[in-house]
Amino acid sequence: MAAGHIPKLIVTENGAFIHKIVWKPPFTGSWKLNYAYAYNQTSRKAFVGCVIRYENAAFKAFFSGSAGQEARSTTDAALMALSTAVGFAASRGAEFLEIEGENKTTFSLVTYRIPPSDAVTQELLHRCLKELENLKRVEFRQVTPDTNEAANLLARMAMETEESLFLADNLLPEIAASLNADVNGRYVPWVHPHNL
Repeated sequence: MAAGHIPKLIVTENGAFIHKIVWKPPFTGSWKLNYAYAYNQTSRKAFVGCVIRYENAAFKAFFSGSAGQEARSTTDAALMALSTAVGFAASRGAEFLEIEGENKTTFSLVTYRIPPSDAVTQELLHRCLKELENLKRVEFRQVTPDTNEAANLLARMAMETEESLFLADNLLPEIAASLNADVNGRYVPWVHPHNL
């Protein structure tokens, strides 16, 4: 095998794995914001994890922390997290943003494809839209968990510690490894097309 060659498929005792690169550059001149939420049903608290990267995939900043109190559902928590993430990106200077996340309902709400289910959801949506108005252009892209790994790690950290963490200089090792794997690839379980 030549130096630097990465096999596309490997087979181990745990199954077959394919090498997958998940980074897709955002639209020209923009930053990418990956965001995720975590929700504690018992305390009704919402948490957010988000990572901002430049168009060339270079790291800009991340935030892990509370997204709000009194979340009644995962929809509430996801809207609170998106509002917090967009506000964080705007505070770092974002004007043009591509937002990646896993929650289809949230993106359907903010793009007016579905109406809010009640007055509380309407108010949370309104707050989220106010944050989005601070941007000159925004696009949304629904992704899978393997594409959103770093944001998911940060959201889980926030819920487990109930502490906020913001960094713009040094990355935590597990976040750095995840962002590196987004660009350079990681092995994920291979699924036969008949099983999709």
